[in-house]
Amino acid sequence: MRVIGADENGLGPWLGPLVSTAAAIEVDRYDADSLREFGESCGIADSKKSSSFGHMARAEALSLALAERQLGRSVTTMHAFLEAIALDGAAALRRPCPGGEAELACWGPALALPAFGGDVDEGRRLLTAFEAGGARVHTVRTLPSCAKVLNVARLEGCNKLMMDLHAFERLVLACAAEGDGEVLAICGLVGGIRRYVDRFGHWRGAQVLTEGRGLAAYHVPDLGEVRFEIKADARHMPVALASMVGKYVRELFMARLNRHWQLRLPDLRPASGYHDSVTKTLVKATELTRRERGVPDECFLREG
Repeated sequence: MRVIGADENGLGPWLGPLVSTAAAIEVDRYDADSLREFGESCGIADSKKSSSFGHMARAEALSLALAERQLGRSVTTMHAFLEAIALDGAAALRRPCPGGEAELACWGPALALPAFGGDVDEGRRLLTAFEAGGARVHTVRTLPSCAKVLNVARLEGCNKLMMDLHAFERLVLACAAEGDGEVLAICGLVGGIRRYVDRFGHWRGAQVLTEGRGLAAYHVPDLGEVRFEIKADARHMPVALASMVGKYVRELFMARLNRHWQLRLPDLRPASGYHDSVTKTLVKATELTRRERGVPDECFLREG
């Protein structure tokens, strides 16, 4: 059977994208506890444990190995990596850019990989060790939503929670389309939402199986069972895998953003993008430079 895990990274930051990611695995039988424990023994765990800011080597190694498998060749730049795993490809991600300095900040000179000390050989070994336990990683897809995309959607009445939910829907459908038969899809909770059926944009005809405090489950025709679970990244290995890859994708975007503004203002420290003192300093310090170089606030700061 195929089990698809979906999770988000970067729902609440000031800077950088919201990254929604899905990972599909194939198993003979899905035993969540046993698979989670085995995955953790191989180094696959939710990104809060395995991939914190400044400690991305393992997530990078794994992500590069997965991208290599999907693309059929090694990836040595961020652009090539996104071509391998981004749902719509790198060109679609660039389409909303207004050009000029704003585009350079996100899509300037190629970011060489590995960027955080990850070793693709180690990633291959990690995958081999994990798959020796009886599960195979089938597909990984990601969908980053940049600050401008989020800001524009918000003005049109679609907040970041709905952007994340609809990204989950598209990602799960894409992973399901790369195989046969119905799937089990497990998603992290989207913000504080507990009832989803009236909010779906792509899962037509979904029927409620249960809606409770920590679990909402639905049957989606031509897809299978879909669950939203509290702490899904800590409970389910496919969600943890999606979380690790998604965290890596977000950190790549932040690395490029930091590099761009450090070239203009060399004293800046690398920022996480969250609401901390280093990020606040970067926002304040770049304010005049951004204005002089014509970078719209909507392309830099996330609102709401």
